[in-house]
Order: sequence, then structure tokens, then C-alpha cells
Amino acid sequence: MALTDKIKKDIATKKQQKLDGIEYFKEEILITDALKEDYDNAVISIDSDLLGDISATNDTLVGVQSAYQDRINVGCRTDLFWRITGYDSGTGNYSLIVDKLSSIGYGSSILFVDTLGGITTYADGVVEIPGISGDNLHGIKYYNEPYLKDIGDTTIGSFIGIVGTASTVLAIMSQSSEELVSVFDIGNLVISSKNGVFSGSSNKIVGFGTTTITGFTTSIMDDVVGIATTSFDVSTIILENYTVGFSTLPESDGSYTEFTVVTDPDTFEQTKTRFRYQVKFTKNPFSPQTIGIMDSSTVGIGTFIEYDNSAKPPTSQSWKPELEGIEKGGEKIKEPKVGAGRIYNIVGFTDQPSILGVSKEKGTTATTSTLTGLYSAITPPGGCSAIETALTNAISLRDSTEAALSSGSNCIQSKIDAANALRKERSEYSLKIWGLRQSIGGESDRVDEYEALETYIGNTEETINGTTSCL
Repeated sequence: MALTDKIKKDIATKKQQKLDGIEYFKEEILITDALKEDYDNAVISIDSDLLGDISATNDTLVGVQSAYQDRINVGCRTDLFWRITGYDSGTGNYSLIVDKLSSIGYGSSILFVDTLGGITTYADGVVEIPGISGDNLHGIKYYNEPYLKDIGDTTIGSFIGIVGTASTVLAIMSQSSEELVSVFDIGNLVISSKNGVFSGSSNKIVGFGTTTITGFTTSIMDDVVGIATTSFDVSTIILENYTVGFSTLPESDGSYTEFTVVTDPDTFEQTKTRFRYQVKFTKNPFSPQTIGIMDSSTVGIGTFIEYDNSAKPPTSQSWKPELEGIEKGGEKIKEPKVGAGRIYNIVGFTDQPSILGVSKEKGTTATTSTLTGLYSAITPPGGCSAIETALTNAISLRDSTEAALSSGSNCIQSKIDAANALRKERSEYSLKIWGLRQSIGGESDRVDEYEALETYIGNTEETINGTTSCL
């Protein structure tokens, strides 16, 4: 018993030393975080200015889009066209329907009939068929890494995903899906950017698996994953509860659903303070990296930012940059395609679908063996001159505002350079905080070991005293 008492006292002393060390590291974190705060505020100030420039420019793109739509609404142009829905080789007849231009696609391939009777096929997912033009939106792309996240930030990673209705299998659309799930844990929560996928605000991870993704065009797969393929093996998340909705590529509005994995907030708040501060000693401070487009909710985020006008999907995605260039499935792993997105304008036509000169409405069907003579010129109503002038002015404003982004007093690159310089200085404080949190993690692990040993000694004493209970 004397030996046991000595061990208990020694263990209690060492555990208290570790707890005292944790308190010291916590104080150092608070001091360092206070020093970092000035840089946080400075970064947020420049980012807010940048977002103002970007928003003002994107507003002019929306203005052009609205001006084009006004021209359609007034009747100066039409957004209708003949579409082939079938062909009877026996009779040589085409089945036609009057369809409407859509800025979000059509859900299938398009057989477009032009005014000369020509046929052009547009694949599923292609939005810019005749009558539609696009403008690339502007954005600030951020690269965020674990060491920069605040202690209270429970976000682990984000990805584009697909899941069916009444399913528990959520597929991660990423070249790094296998590596990405390695940082997720059973019990983490999954949040969907699309409403109605889950019955509640989130779903819980209960396991992981794999699946093969098929059925999407190479262009869609290239947009989302970065490789042009029709078959793709990915990791999956097994959900606790069945979905009530679905997520596909793309959605009916042309967007992609973003899924975000977070630590269960209730569990996070209920744990001991040392657990909330700690980071496992082996955790990589730079991976997974999350790439996204800054908005008002993410001002100040990131270890680095850059201007984007690429039209890539504006959905946040996480990956492991240390894997870049490594071959996987016959393709080298690349940075996820993330951009500010693209806006589409309904330019319309000066000729409208008709039969024998009589215009036809959307949904009108026809059967014909010839595809010529199916359009007639629109008779513009009054006021089209003013509509055209408004459109010209909107385009001029867009062009001048876009040009101002790269020149003059509104040159955003100088602001981006300044924001990144501040981020670099801020990173030194953030890395110090990360190191302190890792130290807490190491000390906390030793505290857990000491507590386990104390429990064992206590149970041993109970057995010696004739008790057989054991935890």
C-alpha cells in the first residue's frame, strides 16, 4: 500500500504540473491573440473595401442582365425557339416543341433549330446556346488553412457532394475525397447549403464508404472535379438519418450544393476547457486547405487571397495541397476549381417561332418534314428604342466599371497586395497560437493518461478491499 500511495502522490503531482502548463499555454494564447487582433482588424478593413469594389462591379453585370431581360419582357425580342424532340425515320417527320431560353440549362441535351432550318446539338449542361450570352463574375478567392481558424471555429472542411432522396450515402466529389474523409470523424455534423436535403439543419456522420460516380457529362465532371471523365471512384459519408431531398450536379438553378462538416457544437461546448483549446500534436497546420470566394460572412478569412474572374463554380472546397501533382486514378491531383461564377444574359432573337407566319407560344408542338419557314420576324412594339438605349448604357457602365478594377484609384491588386502582406504578418501570430494549442494537446494527452492510471489504481484498491467492481 505504501508503494501505491507513493505512486498516487507522484501521479497527482505530475498531473497538476501538466494542468498548470496548460493554464500557462492558455494565457500565452490570449496574449498572442490580443497582439494578432490589430492585424485582424486591418485585414478586415481592406477586405471590406475590396468587397465593396467587387460588389459594385458585379452589380453592373446584373444591370446588363436586367436590361436584356427588359427587352424580352417588352416584346422587342423573343426568348422562344423551336426544339426537336423526336424524328420518325419512316415518315421523315420531325417532332417539334417551342421552348424557352433558360439561364440554368434544360436538364437534357438540346436539338436547336435555327432560322435557316439548321440543327445544332448542345450537350446537357451547356447553357450558352444561341440567344444566351454570359459574363464572368468578379470575386476575391481565399485560401484558408487550419492554423488560422479561431478556437471557437468548429468547421473542419467543405466539398461539393451528391446524394439521392431517402438515402444515407453522401458522395464527396473531389480528387482528394479519400484523403479528405481522413480528417472527418464519426459524430461530426454535416450541413447542406441547399435547403430541404436533410430533415433538420444537419445530419450526423456514422461511417464512411466508397462508390463509383457515373451518369454525368465530362464537362460537368471537369467543372466540379477538374478531370474530364464519365466514371469516378470517390469516398462517401454514411449519414445517421435518411435524406428528405437530394443533391445533384448541377442543381436546377445551375448551382452546386456545398456540404460543410463541423464538430458537433453541443459536444464542443460541453467538453472541458482544455479540450476546446487543444490541437492534436500531429495535426497538420496547413491541411486540409479550404478554397472559397469571399463574401460578407467570410471577410478577413484566409492565409492568402487573389482576384478571380474565371467563371469556375463559386462553391467552397477543401483539399490536401501536399498531394498536388501525385497521380491518382490516372490523373494528377490538382487544386479544386473554385471561382466567382458566371452570370447569363437572355439576349433573345429578332425572329420568333411560327407556323405559316403565325407566332406560337411556349409549349406549342408541331410535326413537320421540313425545318425551313419555321420563324417569322418580330414586329417590335413602341418603346424599343428607349429599351435599346438603356441596354447600351448598362453595357457601357459595366465595361467602364470592370476596367476600373485594374486601373486608377480603384485598382484592386494594390489592395490585395496590402491585404496579403498583413495576412503574412498575422500568420506569424497564428502559427504561434497553433503551436501553443499543440502543446496543450500534448499536455492534455498526458493528463488523460494520468487520470486513466489513477482510475486503475483506485479500482485495484477496491479489489484489494474485497470489491470486484471495475470501470
